[in-house]
Amino acid sequence: MEYLFEQGEISKGLFRSGAHLKILDACGVQSVEADLLARHDLDGAMDGVDTVYSMASPMPFGDEDFARVNTVGIRNLLKAAEEARVKAIVHLSTLDVYGFRNRVVTTANRVSPSGPYQESKLEADRLILEFAETNEDTKAVIVRVARAFGSRDPSLATPLLRMIEGGAVVLPASSVSMSFTHPRDIAQAMYKATTAHVRSGKVFLVKSFDAAPDELASSLSSSLQLTPREKKHGLFSKSLLPRYTLDQLRAGLSIEAQKDWDELGYSPAYDLRKTCEEVAHWYHKEPWVVEEA
Repeated sequence: MEYLFEQGEISKGLFRSGAHLKILDACGVQSVEADLLARHDLDGAMDGVDTVYSMASPMPFGDEDFARVNTVGIRNLLKAAEEARVKAIVHLSTLDVYGFRNRVVTTANRVSPSGPYQESKLEADRLILEFAETNEDTKAVIVRVARAFGSRDPSLATPLLRMIEGGAVVLPASSVSMSFTHPRDIAQAMYKATTAHVRSGKVFLVKSFDAAPDELASSLSSSLQLTPREKKHGLFSKSLLPRYTLDQLRAGLSIEAQKDWDELGYSPAYDLRKTCEEVAHWYHKEPWVVEEA
């Protein structure tokens, strides 16, 4: 989100009760508490808004509301945006909607969700595309991103840091190469979607770099100047990674180089080394993040 703040794109941030981010205060952004599942909460929140960055999507790590947020919540958001006559909506989606069976993905691939979370994200995409068809005055664009990896990531970066610090990294038995996206590159793509001359209803696939999970762990270990043992997830070795993250790593979804990045004006600013160096710097600066995980 810092990237969007730096571009002067965000003046107001919506958050659920208990989910307030201190970064909003640090950037001087007006914080508004609102629940996407409560339609009336969104009316006042849309006052003076011309662009909506839709990034509210709880991950399936024990949050039972993810399906309703991705369906009822998105429907409420679109209705409020329509009534407020916003100029643009950029929705953050995920490569996971293509299912955990394909290896290399393009926009031509058939979406084939493999579980409830992916199905709910695909339904959110459908609602956005339907909105684009029926609201000519509002540009609606979808940015589907590869697996996010960067500082403050509780489901991949933090568990990896804990395992590296503990001296043994346990990864899935099949470590195929996959695509990852740095959060700032995600924000860059979303910002470009509002400023570039792209048609409403367009879907973009975005990544920062490709790497196998063991390459990711090795690069992060090198940035931390540590040399843990690397083990494969098996009967006698337990990974600290959440189940859904393990499924993502095993699937190894990757994005083929996208020709429409030129149309979007997107160019990744992060590679594997730069991303791991940033995560290591964040850890050295705030080691309590790992201690409290």
